[in-house]
Amino acid sequence: MCLSAGSFAQEKDSTAQVRVFLFGDVNLGRTVGQELFKGNLDFPFKLVKDTLAKADIVFVNLESQLSEQGGETQSPQYDLIFCGPPCGAKALKQAGISVVSTANNHAYDYGMKGLRETIGNLKSEGIYSTGTSEDSVSSFSPAIVERNGMRIGFLAYTQFVNLKGKWKGRISLYDFERAQREIANIRTKVDFVIASYHGGVEYVDKSNKATLRQLKGLADAGADIVVGHHPHYPQGVERYNNKLVFYSLGNFVFSQPQYELTQKAFGVELIVKKRADKVVLDSVRLIPLTAGLQPSFVMADDVKKAMVTRIKKLSNTPITETNGSYFIQINK
Repeated sequence: MCLSAGSFAQEKDSTAQVRVFLFGDVNLGRTVGQELFKGNLDFPFKLVKDTLAKADIVFVNLESQLSEQGGETQSPQYDLIFCGPPCGAKALKQAGISVVSTANNHAYDYGMKGLRETIGNLKSEGIYSTGTSEDSVSSFSPAIVERNGMRIGFLAYTQFVNLKGKWKGRISLYDFERAQREIANIRTKVDFVIASYHGGVEYVDKSNKATLRQLKGLADAGADIVVGHHPHYPQGVERYNNKLVFYSLGNFVFSQPQYELTQKAFGVELIVKKRADKVVLDSVRLIPLTAGLQPSFVMADDVKKAMVTRIKKLSNTPITETNGSYFIQINK
């Protein structure tokens, strides 16, 4: 059982635009989970919540179930099986996080109990989720978030799941034809579509051809933005058929101190505007950050520039600096 803490109100943007923040992997298990059990709900997002509050929508990849497991946040038999406590949903809410992907390789770490409780705990806090289902289905419900007269749709897919079990139809395993159907369906209901993809090879600069093909497949299926997770390294950005594919944002709340690049990552700020009857992507900004148990947007200038230089080399689209901020050039 988790102790409670005070609520945190997300600021509203009153202009005719929607500001969307996208971030990488969030693990509320292990050490973070134990802090949450103590009632320290601010712990994982303490250093970033003021910035998150400036967005209308904040998206993360939730790479841990949120389930009551008798105080356990990591398997005593295998350290790559972990989960966060139920109050992790409240921690996400207080940090201003609006929507999460639950489709990833850890989605079944504590079985159907963990999967069902995760969906229920997120729902009880009013957090949108996509990528898993309590029951076996042929398609997965999108997360549709309405802000300032616009509707932003999210869908999520994973390349694989770590554990075997009766999860087929309950975790959104990547399938191009199904993605085409789901994105075509959501297109009739929203103004802008963001697809999350979890897969590839860990700790590399660029994933293999099969993974890259699947990421691009989501753009082919109709997503406006494709955002990748799982490598734990920040990777490049590709302009593909006038869509943007972020191959990996890297970590956010995830402690992997054994590698330098697992501690460096970036988020993405999207400004989506409605002009007359047309919705356009007005700007795209990269947000360098230090990942870990408590991520921070504070980075030494030389470290930040070195990381952005690396991202530029891995990308096929121009990234420019304006007053200390980094933007991807887009066609308006």
